[in-house]
Amino acid sequence: RLGPELFAREVRSRKTYVHNHRDLLGRPVLVVVAERHNVMERRLLESQQMCAWCMEDLMARLVTEDPMQQQPEDISGSGVRDHMDGGVRDRMDEMDMDAPAEQALAICDLKNFSPLQADLEFMRFLTDVLYRFYPRRLARILLVDAPDIFADFWATVRPLLRSYANLVNFVQAEEVCRRYFEPGLAPVEFNNR
Repeated sequence: RLGPELFAREVRSRKTYVHNHRDLLGRPVLVVVAERHNVMERRLLESQQMCAWCMEDLMARLVTEDPMQQQPEDISGSGVRDHMDGGVRDRMDEMDMDAPAEQALAICDLKNFSPLQADLEFMRFLTDVLYRFYPRRLARILLVDAPDIFADFWATVRPLLRSYANLVNFVQAEEVCRRYFEPGLAPVEFNNR
């Protein structure tokens, strides 16, 4: 059984964790703090185990619906909503806001990113895991306060992400706090920057 006792050093580093608060859309949030990861000190297997454990924790906080139980109007992009009168459409929009989240938000804090955090071997593992075990489970990936030095690493990683690269937004910490969380509920790493 996979548990934190197998990668206690990784857990203590708090390089990644599932945030205690959901975002404004009710999505669970995975936080990654890049400066707490050091490619020269990490043990790849332990980093991989912690990644799997965090992803499972994140997925446990999602609510998934059986596609066979959905009504036609629940299927996005079906065009059914386009033919409804405004009142019905407004009520459906309100229901959508209250609906349990089926996707999560990932936030990667890149403040103080350096070549010591540029772990291509781990990124290959992560992208493989996302595609094989968690397809379409991330709604958005926020890369926060990326320094100029990150550009070279991003140029290498972006092709690995394939379609997940389209989910990436480069943002500032202030924007994370303002646009994604209720006041005071953003991850502590992004407050008072």
